[in-house]
Formats: sequence, structure tokens, C-alpha cells
Amino acid sequence: MQLERRCAERDRRHDGRVLAVFAVCNRIGARVQLGQAEDIAPSGITLRRPRDVPVVPHTPLTLLFDLPGAGARISVGGLVITDRRFGPFRRTGVRFTEISPESAALLAEFCARRGPSPRGMTMNPR
Repeated sequence: MQLERRCAERDRRHDGRVLAVFAVCNRIGARVQLGQAEDIAPSGITLRRPRDVPVVPHTPLTLLFDLPGAGARISVGGLVITDRRFGPFRRTGVRFTEISPESAALLAEFCARRGPSPRGMTMNPR
């Protein structure tokens, strides 16, 4: 088994992500910023954000989004796991830390319907 070297064991993904593109409002303290989801799983999300505002890993944040087809607004608390420049954007990995049972069920259903993302598929940074 090959170990992921980019982050600590506790920060590695344990479930598959599905490709998803939708708007995500993220709030860190008093700062609110609009970003875009790249992929999502019941345990976390990858965001595309403006590149001029880096975020330190382990920073708590709140995310608010409308999950496509769910018909409900989802609000989750999360923790930044990774944040790095990715072409003209920043790519930020977030692990969900606070999520209601209803929102967790909606996310699990959404991900099951979409199926796993093709392995190795990433957005082109150019």
C-alpha cells in the first residue's frame, strides 16, 4: 500500500469523491467568499477559490450551498485540510466537522447517485 505523503494520516480521505460543480459560500471568521465545488463526498469537499486569499490548514470555516437536485440549502462546519495555488485559483480541501443528520443523508444520497469519480481525473489548472 502506498502512503499519501502530502498530509498527515488523520487528514487523508477515507471515502471517494464525486465530481460536482456548484457555488459554495464560505465564511472564515468575518470574511465571506464565494467559491466553486470541484468534488464532494459525505466527509468533505474540494473548493476552487480566488487565489489572492490563502488559508492556513486547520482553519475552521462554515460552508453554505445548494446541493444540485437536493432542493435544500446545506450548511456545514469544516476544517481546511489543504490550500494551494492551482492555476488562476486556489484549491482548498475541506473536511466536514459539523453536519446535521439530514444534510449528511442528502450528501450520501447525492454521492451514491453520482458514483465515484474516475481515478486520477483532475481539473486542468490552465
